[in-house]
Amino acid sequence: MCKVTIDGVAVEVPEGSTILDAAKLASVDIPTLCYMAKINEIGSCRVCVVEVEGQDGLAAACNTPVFDGMSVRTATPRAISARRQNVKTILAGHRSECTTCKRSGTCALQNLANSLGVADLERDP
Repeated sequence: MCKVTIDGVAVEVPEGSTILDAAKLASVDIPTLCYMAKINEIGSCRVCVVEVEGQDGLAAACNTPVFDGMSVRTATPRAISARRQNVKTILAGHRSECTTCKRSGTCALQNLANSLGVADLERDP
């Protein structure tokens, strides 16, 4: 078992668990788009990035394994800014047919963009 701290909440998870697994156990929500357990854990959307104490770069929570004593912060300005930028990048290549799409109102990308305050790519800072 590994002792991990997620946003100040200490949890114990089995070796081989990911940061996302530990966060769920700690009742900490980390957004994901591309993640599908046991099917697609490649971290390609980079929406689940978090800061790991002692590491310079951001880590994808969905496929980064935990280690004993790991301390993770999920809602830092740096992580949130990176998520916003990653969602903007995804939206820039999106077909932008949200008003006519059958998923409008139930779309994970649309919901995530709204929760991160990404409303208008042209005017958004």
